[in-house]
Amino acid sequence: MERINQYIDEMKTAIDLIPMDRFDQIVEILHQARLNGQQVFIMGNGGSASTASHFVCDLAKNTRNYGWPHFRAIGLTDNVAILTAYANDEGYENALAGQLANLLRPNDVVVAISCSGNSANVIKAVELANQSGAITIGLTGRKGGKLATMSHVNISAQADAIQQQEDVHLMLCHMITVALNELPRVEVIARRPAYAEPNTLTLIKSLFGKDVVEETGELAPQGTPAELVQKISREMAQNLDLHEMLTYVLQMTLDSVGASSGSIMVLNDEGEVVDGLLAYAGKVNTGSLDRLEEIKKQGLAGWVVENRQAALVKNTRDDPRWLRREFEESTGASRSALSVPLITQDRVVGVVTLVHPKAGWFTMEDLALLTAITITISYSVTARKKVNGD
Repeated sequence: MERINQYIDEMKTAIDLIPMDRFDQIVEILHQARLNGQQVFIMGNGGSASTASHFVCDLAKNTRNYGWPHFRAIGLTDNVAILTAYANDEGYENALAGQLANLLRPNDVVVAISCSGNSANVIKAVELANQSGAITIGLTGRKGGKLATMSHVNISAQADAIQQQEDVHLMLCHMITVALNELPRVEVIARRPAYAEPNTLTLIKSLFGKDVVEETGELAPQGTPAELVQKISREMAQNLDLHEMLTYVLQMTLDSVGASSGSIMVLNDEGEVVDGLLAYAGKVNTGSLDRLEEIKKQGLAGWVVENRQAALVKNTRDDPRWLRREFEESTGASRSALSVPLITQDRVVGVVTLVHPKAGWFTMEDLALLTAITITISYSVTARKKVNGD
């Protein structure tokens, strides 16, 4: 029993050494993948293959939570036929990368589990993922190997025995599943079908539960997200001027999430900016179309339009999608940002971006709220553009 007691003590130490900041990063990456309909590929060898299959099962089934989209989780070691076909014909080192090459899209997530961190098939797959614009997560042993240095986020199990490293990996997968399942239950609709028209009362109720406008006309509690969506809906119904409506929406949204600056852009069928606003120091101003077009082409908003998905940037200094200004380069300043596309009839008609002067300011709840607002205004933007002949 002495060895067993030692095993338990070593496991306690390994658990205490889990870097929770990286754990939180992984949860956030996976949650954004869930919101945006991105695929999550999971892989490993031997016992790690078993952990990968287990994690696929947990993500696909045990995170189903009313109001959240389901995970698109795929195990790369579960299809024996294709795994052995690649291994036999192209070598085992290509058995995982070969599968990824058929399915991987930019911004998908690849989770690689390897105690050594040096398994050739895992390394080749992660190299492909990084080259393809995917987000890579590593779960490794104490030394980490190549996988630890090439993954965007890595957690190394701080134990010497492989059995204990595998224990930590499986525990992390369960912890991630629990964390994803306990996020606030707000419904985020990433893509509304082309035939669907927004029903504001239903939308607010699905998004924010009890804090809604009842059929009796009673207002939602002051300061709730539901009230903000309600106010924006009311303004859209009363104000036929697109520019005035956008000014109201941007100001209300800035005030609601505490953002200091931001923008709203309206795009024509060719994706060119035809209207828009910029906000500085919490105040909304009319922005020149050339300036807005520059931001759309070079900055975060352009990435959102091109990829048709929302973005939450915790730290603008570390995110290549962010268009850094001279003052940021000279001062080393870092900010946080949210950006969400306006999509209707399967076309991007605009984009809303919010910025806060502090890194790490925005949360997934802020992203959910901004998504709700963009859904509410998307069809209104399209209707007003048609009225104005744009």
